[in-house]
Amino acid sequence: MKHSLTLSPPNSLVLVMDFSVGNLPARLRGALVAATDSCVAIGTLSQIDGETTIMLTDSIEGLSVGALVFDGVLVTPSREISVCNVHNEKLLTLPLKALSVRIRVFANDLSEPDDIVVFADTNSVIR
Repeated sequence: MKHSLTLSPPNSLVLVMDFSVGNLPARLRGALVAATDSCVAIGTLSQIDGETTIMLTDSIEGLSVGALVFDGVLVTPSREISVCNVHNEKLLTLPLKALSVRIRVFANDLSEPDDIVVFADTNSVIR
């Protein structure tokens, strides 16, 4: 399943998390990505400079992806992973079969990407 959208997110930031339990990182500290055990915060292209395309997918086969900027496991007790904005609104959602999922994030720029792929690797989960 592949879902995508193009937008200028508020604060030039998106969150990947299980919406029911996402514990946000305290800050990015000048990095593109910051994470907790339940949330990945990802910086995007500045709102002033344009829009960012974000894809949430469970398959990267045949996709052109940028550099790997995050690789980790998130807890997902509701068996769902979402890309959200800082106003706590779901933008994209994928159902899952497990209580955790390996997430890999790819970006086409290491400071202000305008193309981000979030890969929920449903074959690499801790059940």
